[in-house]
This record gives sequence, structure tokens and C-alpha cells, in this order.
Amino acid sequence: MKIPDTFMGFDLETTGVDVDHDRIVTAAMVEVLHGAPVRSRTWLVDPGIPIPEGATRVHGITTSVAQRDGMNSIRAIAQIAGEVWGALTHGIPLVIMNAPYDLTLLDRECRRHDVSPITEMLDFAQDAIILDPYVLDRHADPYRPGKRKLESLADYYGVTLEGAHEASADALAAVQVTQKILRCAEDPRAVRRTTHHNQVYGRELAELYAKQKLWCAAQAASYQSWLRRTKDPKAIVNGAWPIHPAPESAMEVADAA
Repeated sequence: MKIPDTFMGFDLETTGVDVDHDRIVTAAMVEVLHGAPVRSRTWLVDPGIPIPEGATRVHGITTSVAQRDGMNSIRAIAQIAGEVWGALTHGIPLVIMNAPYDLTLLDRECRRHDVSPITEMLDFAQDAIILDPYVLDRHADPYRPGKRKLESLADYYGVTLEGAHEASADALAAVQVTQKILRCAEDPRAVRRTTHHNQVYGRELAELYAKQKLWCAAQAASYQSWLRRTKDPKAIVNGAWPIHPAPESAMEVADAA
């Protein structure tokens, strides 16, 4: 397989981690050609709700800054969703670290503001390719000790991440980490571990897009089993990828705004 020249990295920073009810604060779409950024588009959004102090500590955006300088959320969500749609329909690999978080939250924002939901985009975009370095890395090297956050992956794969939790920096690093994973036929550092780089290296990206759905479900099931054995016997881990389906009464998301 020839790795494409162009990838698109996508990342969100938000008011929190509840994908059904939290809001977008910043977003970035970064076009990467031969491993280097050539075009980026960023958004600062007024989410319409207070930004908790905990979220501000992560991404640095306060409520007052978002209200003063941020774009109207309806306009911003339409633009962000449009950029995602463009990548999906042109067959450009869209790289998203922990895709179910970003895409699900964006989908709910779309529903909240009467923009075409991301779930519908995925149904119609026949050439869509989404790559998630979190899922790919966990499958390729499942027994490697340590964390799997973007900063950890960047450090492991030798990618420079300047300004973690700044959306454009994270989007670029996610692409560069993914490209390292795709090019890794075997990892000499993993000589004593069972790895599956052969199931990623050299594969067509359309095949990997489909396989990630299976791999993420298996990873979630394994994590859920561990949680039930060690911490919470009723733990549930959602293994849907690349997006969590909307609740049956999806409009409740908007009504709860």
C-alpha cells in the first residue's frame, strides 16, 4: 500500500467530557502534506454555556474570552461540520485521536443547531476514511505498558507535540503519530511482546477504516471485563466507533441545552 501524500487532522477542545451535553470551545482542521502542515483552519467558539474551571485548565480558554472573541456557535458548528464533510467526501484520510469522543460531541452539536448530523454524513460519504491512532496503536502493540494519551504516543513514536491541548497542535501530532504507526512493519523495542503491526502495516486504508470498528469493540469489551473484575461489577464501556449512535430521542440533547 502506498501511503497517501495528504492527511487531514481534526481535534476539538470542549467544555467537558460528556459527549451528549458538553460544547465545543475550539476546533482545528489541519491539512498535512508529506508529514508537514500546509493549511490549517481553527475556530474559537462561544459555547453558550459557562466553561468550567477544570476545562479552562486543560485548554486555557475562559468563559469571558470565549464570549468576547468566540464565534457564534451555530455558525461555527456549520463551518466545522462542513470541513469534516469535505474531507470525508473527497476520500482524504481524516485522522482523529479517540474519534468517538470528537465525532460524537460534534454530532450532538450539529443536532443541537439543526446542522446535518455526522452520523448522516458517514452514511452518505462512500469514500470516507477515518484513522484513529488510539485504536491503531492499541491494536498494533496491545501489551506495551504505559499510557495511550496523545502526549504519550507522540513521545513513544518520536513526534514533537508543541502545545498539547491546543487543537491545531493536537490535530497535527495525531496525523504524524498515525503515519508512524502505518509505516511500522515491526518495532524492535517490542521484542519481548506480542504485537500485531503486520495487521496494520501495508494494509489499504479503507480496510483499516473497517477493521478499526472491530478492534475498538474488542478493546472496549476487554476494558469493560477488567473494570468489572477489579473496580465496578456493573461497568459499561461503549465500544462503538467512530461515533456513538445518537439516543433514540436525539432531540432531548437539544432540549437539555
